[in-house]
Amino acid sequence: MARSKSLWLLVGWFLVAAAGLLVLQWTGVWARMDLSRVTEWLRNSGPLGGLLYIIVYTLRPLVLFPATPLTLYGGYVFGAFWGTVYDIIGAGAGAMLSFYITRKWGRNGFQRILRNKKLQSFDQKAEEKGFMVVLYMRLMPFFPFDGVSYGAGLSKIRFRDYTWGTLIGIIPGAVVYNVFGASLQDIGSGKFYAAVGMYVLFALIPLLLKRRQIVRARNRA
Repeated sequence: MARSKSLWLLVGWFLVAAAGLLVLQWTGVWARMDLSRVTEWLRNSGPLGGLLYIIVYTLRPLVLFPATPLTLYGGYVFGAFWGTVYDIIGAGAGAMLSFYITRKWGRNGFQRILRNKKLQSFDQKAEEKGFMVVLYMRLMPFFPFDGVSYGAGLSKIRFRDYTWGTLIGIIPGAVVYNVFGASLQDIGSGKFYAAVGMYVLFALIPLLLKRRQIVRARNRA
């Protein structure tokens, strides 16, 4: 009973967070926010601005705010280098927090409903090859960032494997998104178009890999 209650509390928290974001949207709070003033304040605050960004990024998964816009914003505010540094720290910390929450309050309840043999098989493989599973999903941009974090917490993946897979796997994406975000300060420049090209190439990687797998499968047949 306690396990089931913990799982429902976790689900309830996400529903409340989603409702809160909808209320902010419907009441026009987002529209009235002066983003340019916030941006200028962060830039002029030095390390304090970076620390605040890291804290916001760490807590971001708890309110279900999408990661990509915040990552691009970090590059736009702090530049490609420091934006990437702050992003890796904040995204890594947020991923650890998400994993901890679901592992502590959701895993036991999830085990009770994990009766599908295919899911059980995947869960077992995730435990045995956790690092590679997490690394692959972090490197591929089509996997939702928070979905991977919360899903890993529900699985048997070891925290050590999850941590290293996450910290290494998020580096390429952090670099690409922050370089692109920084280039938005000078739209139309050579730097901007180079960043766009890098962004497009990164987005095409999953499609190229999938096509390669299809070709390999045909050759084996």
